[in-house]
Amino acid sequence: MPVPLNGVRFVQVGEFFSGAVLNAVDAKGRVSLPSSFRNTIDRRAIREDEKLIKLGQHASLACLYAFDNPYQQQLHAKIYERFPHLEGAERDEAIEDALFDAFGSTQDVSYDGGGRMVLPPSFRKLAGIEDLAFFVGGAETFQIWNPETYRASPGAKPRILALLDQQLADRGGKA
Repeated sequence: MPVPLNGVRFVQVGEFFSGAVLNAVDAKGRVSLPSSFRNTIDRRAIREDEKLIKLGQHASLACLYAFDNPYQQQLHAKIYERFPHLEGAERDEAIEDALFDAFGSTQDVSYDGGGRMVLPPSFRKLAGIEDLAFFVGGAETFQIWNPETYRASPGAKPRILALLDQQLADRGGKA
């Protein structure tokens, strides 16, 4: 259960998105949310209607980023803390701009009991996701990549690349 701190729910250890999972995407954009990610969302959700993800284009990487409802409270708080050097109307405008950028660029995506969800076509196109989606856990959030885009990314981590290579090899793909 998330721990409230100054009115904001922060997650407890063990309730993080972790791991890297390669899943197939069908022609309609259906893909399975990794079961460990789904379990994390289920454990962190307070209400049944919170069992969905917020999906958006990453601000600086060629992938999608995703988070759950409890994390959006943290994101909101982080945005307010981001501008301590500004005051008055300038601070208000900076906060408003950051809030619209963070929340206006996301879409709620639900998943069924088996974890199947549909990646919206616009987001698939932005991230270049075609027949495979590579999910990478980042504690409070996760990313969804085209596996080859991740491989070519300057920030690709060797241990995550090794997991990707093994999963591609298990599928009979290139490693």
